[in-house]
Amino acid sequence: MLRGIYISSSGMSSQMTRQDVIANNMANVDTPGFKKDNLLISSFPRFLVNRLDDEQDRGTNPYIGSFSLGSIPIGTVTDFSPGGIISTHRPLDLAIEGRGFFVLQTPQGTRYTRSGSFLLSSEGKIVTSQGYALMGENGHLEVNGEEFYFNSQGELIVGGNIVNKLLIVDIDKKNLVKEKETIFSVLPEAVILPSSDYNVRQGYLEISNVNIVKEMVEMISGLRAYEANQKVLTMQDESLGKLINESIRG
Repeated sequence: MLRGIYISSSGMSSQMTRQDVIANNMANVDTPGFKKDNLLISSFPRFLVNRLDDEQDRGTNPYIGSFSLGSIPIGTVTDFSPGGIISTHRPLDLAIEGRGFFVLQTPQGTRYTRSGSFLLSSEGKIVTSQGYALMGENGHLEVNGEEFYFNSQGELIVGGNIVNKLLIVDIDKKNLVKEKETIFSVLPEAVILPSSDYNVRQGYLEISNVNIVKEMVEMISGLRAYEANQKVLTMQDESLGKLINESIRG
């Protein structure tokens, strides 16, 4: 009986965590370059059950079956499928079509993103809204107030001259770690290579890959699973209470 209560409560806890992940996806549906997360849920290790002290089968301990102690969230996995591309007409909005990530210089070190919404700092550097510098093959990308544009290969043309080129890299997705909504770090074993399979589109943004309708369906499904576990937990609690009360009266 107590095992059943534990199994139901672990199921409820898993569904609550699932709801948190879904809610974060939905909250970032309008965040450029956001990649949705999916929760991984695993069952606790299964145990084999054998019958003991059976008069007819003494010493053989016949196999009965197995049982588990419920479920547990084991982490999230990021869906790196591309989002749609929309026109913004802002010269500092950049979208990558194809493989690759923008490279950022942050106080914590080099980071990577697909979010191409940039600003111009007071020093003339192209930066993110957090102030992280966008990196080129020759260092920080700077325009110094002059007219500029990016061509499809990411070359920065200022005053009619190529002054730098976007540093766009290709990284195995399994080695990326999400730190913030759109910013990733890499594992120590990650291999980072220059990407060659891409086009840069200036005046466009890659939007979130969150499908709001699908997330709503997932949220409703999780809520129903939570309610089902809650009902089972209540039934077991009532049965246990009844058993204890009858034992006391007996």
